[in-house]
Amino acid sequence: MKSFKKAFDVLIATAVVAIASSCGTKQSYDYPFQNPKLSVDERVENLISLLTPEEKVGLMMNKSISVDRLGIPSYNWWSEACHGVRQDGYTVYPQPIGMAAAFNPEQMYEVFSTVSDEARANWNRSDHNIFEVPMGVTYYPGNPELTFWCPNVNIFRDPRWGRGQETCGEDPYLTGVLGLMTVKGMQGNDDKYFKTHACAKHYAVHSGPEPLRHTYNASVSMRDLWETYLPAFKKLVVEGDVQEVMCAYNRYEGVPCCASDRLLVDILRNKWNYDAIVLTDCDAINNFYTPGQHETHPDPLSATVDAVLNGTDLECGKVMMNLVEGLEKGLISEAEIDKHLRYTLKGRFELGMFDPAEMLPWAGIGEDVICSESNNALAEQAARESMVLLKNNGVLPLSKGLGSVLVVGPNADDVNLLNGNYGGTPSDNHKHSLLEGIRNALPEANVIYSKACELTDDYNTIRLLGKFNDGNGIKAEFYENNELKGEPKVAGDYNDINFSTFGAYGFADGVGTEKISVRLSGKYTADFDGPLSYYVASDNGYTLKINGKVVENSNPAARGGFGFGFGRRGGQEYKTFDVKEGQTYDIVIEYRRGNGPFAMLRADFARRKYADFAEEKALAENVDAIIVIGGISAQMEGEGGDKATIELSEVQQRLLRTMHSTGKPVVFVNCSGSCLAFASVENEYDALIQAWYPGQGGAKALADVIFGEYNPSGKLPVTFYASNDDLPDFLDYSMDNRTYKYFRGTPLYAFGYGLSYTTFEYGEAKLSRTSMKKDGKVTVSVPVANTGDMDGAEIVEVYVKALDYPEAPIKSLQGFKKVEIKAGSKANVKIELDAASFEYYDADIDELSTRPGKYQILVGSSSLDKDLQTLDFEVII
Repeated sequence: MKSFKKAFDVLIATAVVAIASSCGTKQSYDYPFQNPKLSVDERVENLISLLTPEEKVGLMMNKSISVDRLGIPSYNWWSEACHGVRQDGYTVYPQPIGMAAAFNPEQMYEVFSTVSDEARANWNRSDHNIFEVPMGVTYYPGNPELTFWCPNVNIFRDPRWGRGQETCGEDPYLTGVLGLMTVKGMQGNDDKYFKTHACAKHYAVHSGPEPLRHTYNASVSMRDLWETYLPAFKKLVVEGDVQEVMCAYNRYEGVPCCASDRLLVDILRNKWNYDAIVLTDCDAINNFYTPGQHETHPDPLSATVDAVLNGTDLECGKVMMNLVEGLEKGLISEAEIDKHLRYTLKGRFELGMFDPAEMLPWAGIGEDVICSESNNALAEQAARESMVLLKNNGVLPLSKGLGSVLVVGPNADDVNLLNGNYGGTPSDNHKHSLLEGIRNALPEANVIYSKACELTDDYNTIRLLGKFNDGNGIKAEFYENNELKGEPKVAGDYNDINFSTFGAYGFADGVGTEKISVRLSGKYTADFDGPLSYYVASDNGYTLKINGKVVENSNPAARGGFGFGFGRRGGQEYKTFDVKEGQTYDIVIEYRRGNGPFAMLRADFARRKYADFAEEKALAENVDAIIVIGGISAQMEGEGGDKATIELSEVQQRLLRTMHSTGKPVVFVNCSGSCLAFASVENEYDALIQAWYPGQGGAKALADVIFGEYNPSGKLPVTFYASNDDLPDFLDYSMDNRTYKYFRGTPLYAFGYGLSYTTFEYGEAKLSRTSMKKDGKVTVSVPVANTGDMDGAEIVEVYVKALDYPEAPIKSLQGFKKVEIKAGSKANVKIELDAASFEYYDADIDELSTRPGKYQILVGSSSLDKDLQTLDFEVII
């Protein structure tokens, strides 16, 4: 009967087109869904009527099938643009945590407008039918996508969380404002089409620990849920019309988020009236039934049906294939499938995927915009504004007339550091290390450089892969099978073994990754006596042979989803074997891909020496200043991995103490995507700049800040705690004693704090009224004068403190404005607050509501009480 109905629908649709053609319609179509003049709803309904159940299910996965008989190409819904399109050769902006430090919504909008420009340019130049791309090649360069899984609007509740760098910090209001600008920049403002899709992720109550996300049940109070974890999502849905929401891996209330009726139906659909796509994080449904993970469901079939019935529309993965069996067994109806498929089909129509290119507003965007000079200039400016000056005893800015400068530290000459997590790679002409930026700024000076140490290791690492095979590097042979059999598909020599299908690296060009095995081989002739250090990291274990003997045969750890641990240089524990000078060693590593969605193989061989800094101390004797560039890297924090501690590593503490002991001015530049604790070395540097992972413009930006070409204006979007002892249990999702809103201790550097090379003086702040009704508004006005001798920008911050609700936050940011003020000038800054500024959790309606009562409105330059003026206010019934 169903097949008869399908044939009848096709017959009717064809007849409709024929009748339209006979009536003089200029353009004829095989099916109504192809007609751009029809409404999106009409086109969606027609297409659904033409699809078989199997085809419908095939369109509900991120690697959507092609339906060739209807001319529907395959489409890969998954792409990333956390701070630039995540492919090779695209503009890389600062990490969102850095852009958040700029407190500049307009710039955030501009950045993501250019990101969507580059995405459309790629779409315009590309073949859109990519169904032949094998599973596992997630970011194959050149794949055209218009759907991007950003922004990450989770709250950065704990600085140990590795993915906090992808967020806009610890404050729900700031995260919401900047996330909204991200969505608007990505999705455009056309009345008919979306420029691209943005995606609010990861919904909800999700912020580490990374290794536990496939097993963890996040337990929070309803107050914390509504006041901390949901506001940014609500803003993106209600105000931003975000077109995709990604449900998180973890459980909430004992239920996986991707099957949570409360999150996906009650709140998202019913309370917020969300009318677009809900998609899963990758392989999240697998977690429902995989042993050792959530284990809330007995098998893939029950897990998939439950996920769909409770609100999931699109899966990143392929478990949705079980829905066909679910239909056959009556566990789910075809009408239910249609309800969820409508969202994804509507998305494709509204992106213009089925319409002639010339109808789209962005058809004229050419590939010349990709990593263009204008975008690079924006990346540089975004990086300048992201820099936060946290300490300065007068040494900054350094004079460009200095005769000599010593630059030391493990992050000084690392180009990849700037890209951060979830970043692509810029074009070669826009790849510059921070050291290069300093050298370019001082063409006449003697800039001396020494790496000095690794990020966390007490031993310096001299990498040796380049000396293998008579200096050609280690040989890598790639096989398109799991058995290392036959002839390799691709072979080549490498000085760096860093292969992964997760991210922009990929394995060798032309090698499929559904099944893959790799043999690394090389002869190394030792030029020293002693221990040769090595590490190997993979998703599925490996075998190491030396001179034909197996010396290590690792067993892969149990892993699910893509929560495997990444090998981290500087954080990876090396192993050793002894070598003798002049002897040659035949080294072979064999790797076979595992069953997870990503493949990864990393390896290194090195000679290691204890870092005593005697050489650096000697180099410092005749220099005018020392710049230490350290911190951590995105290989030490990111997807799959958190920081065990926020303390600066012992080896870098020793480096700072040694440099400070020289008596020369010491400028410490910290690169990280999160808070590091500096209390133990706060007196070992004269100035501290928080540089984050600043993207391709970071080298120029940092030099401009250090040498006074740009006056720093950034403020911290997270609390910098004094030490690891300030942190609650990582597993505790309660907001008690977390972030500036609830922390009862004394931070080393507070949320909203940042210095300038000039001085700003706040006059008396005033309110436009002293009370308002629930639907009213109040304007805060404050004069701000630049009393220094350098032009600069100040970020004026407005906080609200509730006096009648003991459970309310200590204070909460509810407004801010960035203003440029010339030296000797004054600006009158006005910031408006409305009813939402006085919202708190209301158990009677299980939602936020504006609460009557007495308040304090706090106005100033940071979240510290000493930097704020207090104004009394009241909300009345």
